[in-house]
Amino acid sequence: MQLRVKILKRFELESNPVNKEFLILTYLIILLFFSPFRVFADNLQEVKLTNSNRVNIQKIKKTLVGEIKNEIQHYSDIHGWKKVVPNIKVNIPKAITSLPQCPAPVRFTAQDNQQQPIGRLKKQITCESSTVNWRLNATVYVQLTLPVMVARTLIHRDEIITRDMLDSKKLQLKAPKSIITNVDQVIGLHTNRRIRQGQLITENLLKKPFLINKGDQVLIVAKKGKFEASTKGVALDHGKMKEQIKVENTANQKVIHARVFAQGKVETIF
Repeated sequence: MQLRVKILKRFELESNPVNKEFLILTYLIILLFFSPFRVFADNLQEVKLTNSNRVNIQKIKKTLVGEIKNEIQHYSDIHGWKKVVPNIKVNIPKAITSLPQCPAPVRFTAQDNQQQPIGRLKKQITCESSTVNWRLNATVYVQLTLPVMVARTLIHRDEIITRDMLDSKKLQLKAPKSIITNVDQVIGLHTNRRIRQGQLITENLLKKPFLINKGDQVLIVAKKGKFEASTKGVALDHGKMKEQIKVENTANQKVIHARVFAQGKVETIF
């Protein structure tokens, strides 16, 4: 800076045109080469420092995929899913690469109410430390391939499911479904609609388990105050808890309406 001032002062005092041209050339060389070079070098050093401390997006993706795999394994263990093969894709905004690296382990939290780890999942990535704090939303797409129950034959409405009606087949699921993975989960249940051959068996296709099935021998219980009596009967309908069904009294063949209150037991309605 002092050198520039000296050159400018000498330029003002100099009367010789040749010397003035030399001074102008000297000043331009200093202005164009020396000062900008120092600025460029300083900036270059600053960029290198910033890049070394930025978030590594590939590392974040790898960690998030690991978290999702743990969720899938946990859910599979609880619900008895076997031989599950996941396909996971993570979409993180590129803006994360402009954020400072987190000195503490980042946290992943769900941003939706989805129970099954299938389909489009929303996650929030959070960094919380004494020096760095930031958060960002990410989207995870999960497809699962696993053995599920499908109909081997046409199953009519209100039929009782038997083992020979079902097959196990590997399917790829791209969205949450109330799937059945074990044949023992549905044996003895009734269908509430017609099921096509090859159709995926889901919980909404099946009725809740009956405590009493049509034709079952039941115990008819009559209560009034402290008085209680019982007799045998035959169920004329299927019945769930607290449902009213028709029951034939075995002793007198009289048909009555009774309420289901336990397995194989009904109570009279007064």
